Amino acid sequence: MEIAVGALSGMVDALPGKLGELLQQEFELLSGVRGDVAFFQAELGAMHAAVVRCEALDEPDPQTTTWIGQVRELAYDIEDWVDLFAHRVDAGRSTHDADAAGAISTRERFSRWIRRGIDRFTTIPDRHIIATELQDLRRRVVEVSDQRKRYSFGPQTVAAGSRYASAFDHRLVALYADSASLVGLEGPRDEVAEMVARAGSEGLKVVSVVGIAGSGKTTLAREVYRLIGAGFKCRASVSVGRNPDIAKVLGDMLSQVDNEYRGRGDSGDPAQLIGTLRLHLQDKRYLVMIDDLWSTQTWGTIKYCFPDNNLGSRIIITTRIETVGKVGNHVYKTRLLDEADAETLFFRRTFGSEGVCPHHLIDVSTQIMRKCGGLPLAIVSVGSMLASKQLTRDEFERSGLHWQENSQLQGMKQSIKLSYSDLPANLKTCLLYLSIFPENYVIEIQRLVRRWIAEGLISEQRGPSREEIARNYINELIGRNLVQRSQLNHDGTHRSCVVHPVIHDFIICKSMEDNFVALVHAQQQDVSPGNGTIRRLSLLNSTKLDQAKAQIDGGKVSRARSITAISHTSGTPRLNELSVLRVLDLEGCEGPLCLDGLCKLLLLRYLNLTGTDISELPAQIGELRCLETLDVRFTKVKELPPSILRLEKLMHLLAGNAKLPSGISKMKSLLTLSCNNVGENPVSVMHEFGKISSLRELELFCDVTGTSGGKKQVEFPGDGFRSLEKLRIRCSLPSVTFMNGALPKLAMLELKFEKGLSVESSGVSGIELLTSLKHLLIDSQHDTGAADAMAEVRKVVHPNCQVITT
Repeated sequence: MEIAVGALSGMVDALPGKLGELLQQEFELLSGVRGDVAFFQAELGAMHAAVVRCEALDEPDPQTTTWIGQVRELAYDIEDWVDLFAHRVDAGRSTHDADAAGAISTRERFSRWIRRGIDRFTTIPDRHIIATELQDLRRRVVEVSDQRKRYSFGPQTVAAGSRYASAFDHRLVALYADSASLVGLEGPRDEVAEMVARAGSEGLKVVSVVGIAGSGKTTLAREVYRLIGAGFKCRASVSVGRNPDIAKVLGDMLSQVDNEYRGRGDSGDPAQLIGTLRLHLQDKRYLVMIDDLWSTQTWGTIKYCFPDNNLGSRIIITTRIETVGKVGNHVYKTRLLDEADAETLFFRRTFGSEGVCPHHLIDVSTQIMRKCGGLPLAIVSVGSMLASKQLTRDEFERSGLHWQENSQLQGMKQSIKLSYSDLPANLKTCLLYLSIFPENYVIEIQRLVRRWIAEGLISEQRGPSREEIARNYINELIGRNLVQRSQLNHDGTHRSCVVHPVIHDFIICKSMEDNFVALVHAQQQDVSPGNGTIRRLSLLNSTKLDQAKAQIDGGKVSRARSITAISHTSGTPRLNELSVLRVLDLEGCEGPLCLDGLCKLLLLRYLNLTGTDISELPAQIGELRCLETLDVRFTKVKELPPSILRLEKLMHLLAGNAKLPSGISKMKSLLTLSCNNVGENPVSVMHEFGKISSLRELELFCDVTGTSGGKKQVEFPGDGFRSLEKLRIRCSLPSVTFMNGALPKLAMLELKFEKGLSVESSGVSGIELLTSLKHLLIDSQHDTGAADAMAEVRKVVHPNCQVITT
């Protein structure tokens, strides 16, 4: 069985640095602890090197597979120990107190020394626990390290792709398919052919066909190659692949364009082959198809074969990576089959050339086609597999919908695996994380980014913030056609994404192999760790009928880092047994919700209760010192406890209708604030909001605002909100004023007015004073006077601002 170590190597790589940070902090380390931490740091560094080597193994032996699992569990437990250490030994000393230590009096220093002595005494039980845990962890590290030294990875390492050397290459179907049997290809073929052969410049033109694995790129390019090939004196078609032998690719190309080429001694030298090809093509009009290109570096070598001789030569490239596709002058993105074409192709493959589906299989065939998601490779693979058997209806359904263990679909799985294997370790981890969500689930980007950060999947780097890094990861996964964009924001950034069902099925298999996520359906009364301790639990409660299911025993998921419930709260484990939980996500869940034990989740960083039936937060929620995101929008919570002001690390506060406590400006880490109720004195509240120096994004929902001249208005003074970059306002009346000097860094402004824009209203004033504004969105539910009002807005907005109306 293949090792899915991509999700592991990134974490093992980060742990030595995390341990180093622990050594540099001013903790009162127990005797021997500092030496143990240094020992862990050195051993894990060596283990990471071994883990990276394991990624190159195609067929590891059972011992190696077991060793990888042990390293994974060990890394998780060491990281949990590091994160809990400060809470159990530091005795609650605040970051502010620690920072101010250098500016206190001698008397205060003596007082603190006494208090710390008392704290050390009162934390003796915790310190004994720490010592015991360290002894156990050190024993495990030694054992795992000794096992690694007994293994020899070198003889097992084989050339990339050799494991599947005997597997059927699905591209052969595309290369030699009968054109008459193809479905849904006529329009795309003619479109790409016109793009390739379009009259105009006679210079060299490169056209890229880009799309998800199995979307028919090779089939489409081959059909275009056949259709227009007669117009070119020289033609060649070569396949490159992930780890190409450049000399072989160039030799194959030369043998097709030069009938006299017989390996004249230069077949092993890419430089000589390039020179020979370039000389041969110099005075000819040529057409070359380069299939399955994976990197711009490979193209950077191959492109020197092709002289631009102004004879109208053409190159067609196929790739699944958008950045690689951009090497072409023109890019065509493949589309998935629509329902009619998908049905035609599936019925032909499954039930013969006439394509007639037996009546008793119509409903299950519809389910299978939905799972294929319009992906030609999936439709052809599953249809051919079903056609090869005589199946009852139940067997037809089981084989067609449950692909994980079906050996006849290895070719399709291998196609997806190539894209996965090409990812760096950090992106493998982030992709596997998406298996937490159900099939065809639309994932909000902000939610995903904050969850990744909360679980430590995004490492700190110089320059960009962790959120920027996470968004870049999403963009790269989309660019590699492993994740599909769903919705865009008005500034062109991604708002949500979705995973194609075939890829979703693949990453679920990989997650289960690597014990990355435990998926539990509502029908299950229990959860079993399987290959190890459960670290992430996703409860896929799909309907109201699942409400009566037994609750999962928290003891079996006591080491879980994240709990996600979909649709219903039934089955959610008791919180008081989840000591290392980082993420609790119950968004949109129906049913009763018990938060007993919430304030004991000392490592909790992400708490999403939006859309639940919760009506009150625990008064001591301020004990969650690590909390970074708190989301209670669309709940019955009327007021946030004053203790939230103690949440020193809270970055995203999404309060909904809940009233905020006074003193919100004390929250110095706050980046995002969303609230519906600004109180009876909104002018004072806005002034307080303006003093939050860290605030980058503000969302306000308000009906009654401050008064000025008898008119309701939202007013932004010139002395606040110095760091705000995004502002969203939802008001009943269109009365918003920006004072001179207000919001100097604001780049995006969204305004929504329930009663519309009218010529009589005071409207929006001061927008021209927002010097950094790039995007302005005005959403009016009524069109009365909107055109005139927008015309006025356009007159005052500076030229570099894009104005959007909806």
